[in-house]
Amino acid sequence: MGESIPPRSIDPLTPIFAGILNPPLLKMSYQGWPFASSQGYLVLMFGTRDAEFFVESLLKISSKEVNLIVGVHTQLSNAFFVNRPSAPNTLPDVVVGNCPLWILDFRPTGTVIPQKIWSPPNQSDWRRYVEQAQLRMPIFFIQKNGMVGLPLTSASKGDTSSLRFGERPAPLGGGHSTQIRIAWPGYDSWERQIQIRDQTRERKEITLERYAKLVAGVVDRFMTYSCNSPSRHPQWSVGPTGITQHNIIVVGTVQVSAGGWMPILQLAPPQVSPSSNYYYYPA
Repeated sequence: MGESIPPRSIDPLTPIFAGILNPPLLKMSYQGWPFASSQGYLVLMFGTRDAEFFVESLLKISSKEVNLIVGVHTQLSNAFFVNRPSAPNTLPDVVVGNCPLWILDFRPTGTVIPQKIWSPPNQSDWRRYVEQAQLRMPIFFIQKNGMVGLPLTSASKGDTSSLRFGERPAPLGGGHSTQIRIAWPGYDSWERQIQIRDQTRERKEITLERYAKLVAGVVDRFMTYSCNSPSRHPQWSVGPTGITQHNIIVVGTVQVSAGGWMPILQLAPPQVSPSSNYYYYPA
């Protein structure tokens, strides 16, 4: 049996209400926060060292230069912003004064599934697909009522109409397909290719709703495949006596290479019924 991997979680915080229609103009009343001490999804998912590696690959600057902007807006109280995007054509989420800001992360209200960040097998591929690639900002599945994340059992069935801006193209940066990669603790890595263009003659980019369903479908298939295989880390075992699809919230995805994304996964808190259609952060 391998070394135990402890859960990464924090105390419940206040609810998230993401009121992003057009980027609102807000007052300059925010403070900075060092990325490494943020305890956001990225740090809790990858661990501090790999999260710093990820953000450096994303923003192309040292993680020590990444000061997260918090307290920007009461409706985004749990969001961590940065003042620069990873790609120049990325629309801002809010504008403070005349300063555009982009969401890099959120503070979770429950246990995040830890995953080892995916990395290309050799140095030349790493340079090509990570270091020199223009990665996209993380995608968070924010619902119209302000909740962050979708229940896996609902999203995998296509119940994604609650997504804010769900009808808009998913901001995946182009291409026709991409890999969704899962590194669930105690299991072999799992990846599946999804098509990110629709079947119309114009081959348009898929919508955010469609993307959320496809990502959830990959997670669901992984859990179905793995349910009869014990994890090398028992606390993360998948199956009837462990973690099931009903326990999982699909929070969003992060692009870890030019051709691949990893899902951000969180355990639903115990007070949420497995039959619940929607996930509410505890107040």
